[in-house]
Amino acid sequence: MNDGDHPAIAFSEVSCAFAGRDVLKNISFEVVPGEALCLLGRSGMGKSVTLKLIIGLLKPDTGTICVDNENIVDLNEDKLSKVRSRMGFLFQSAALFDSMSLYENLAFPLKRLREKKPDEEIETIIHKSLDDVGLGKEGRKMPVELSGGMRKRAGLARALMLEPHILLVDEPSSGLDRLTASEIDDLLLRVRERDKTTMVIVTHDIREARRIGDRVAVLDNSSLIAIGRIEELANHENALVKALVSEAQ
Repeated sequence: MNDGDHPAIAFSEVSCAFAGRDVLKNISFEVVPGEALCLLGRSGMGKSVTLKLIIGLLKPDTGTICVDNENIVDLNEDKLSKVRSRMGFLFQSAALFDSMSLYENLAFPLKRLREKKPDEEIETIIHKSLDDVGLGKEGRKMPVELSGGMRKRAGLARALMLEPHILLVDEPSSGLDRLTASEIDDLLLRVRERDKTTMVIVTHDIREARRIGDRVAVLDNSSLIAIGRIEELANHENALVKALVSEAQ
């Protein structure tokens, strides 16, 4: 393992419950630097909660969560913000600010976290980012003027504005036609190859998981029931795991 011989992300016996219902129970796994791990499972099984725990939007009831070898569970807001600045988050809805233009949406994280950058440098960074996701001519548009695929592209561009070491992605192909979803997958693959970015991706699409992910992790009934390469899980004893994997064959 590189990068100081520690995982980029490590869960150790993490549990999280809402209103007395276990969402995650004693979950442990690691993601090595540069790896893409895809989280699979039925709706409501804790996949998106896992992403929110990694970035510190939620705190577990028990267990530790290490990001770059730092336990984030007990960090105060200032220290947690520093960890978050090394991560990008592509929400399922893209989560753009509706009152801001696309350009202003991308400028927001730079101006909020890197106030010392001159406006000219910020402008150069934004134009390059928009070009990278095929939106070079759309900077003045408001989010309401963008298609679903364009919003996902814009959300990805904003998630990458601070050049994160870790990218968390929630349902990148949700609500998109197959062609547009494939284009989003291409963008994620390009980011991985260019920047060696560590990724954790929630998806219902096993074809997407096979294409992007190095490994898959399957969550069900608050437990991590399988983790490994898709071909390694082809003969797994669990029926849900086998059903998911068979769709990718």
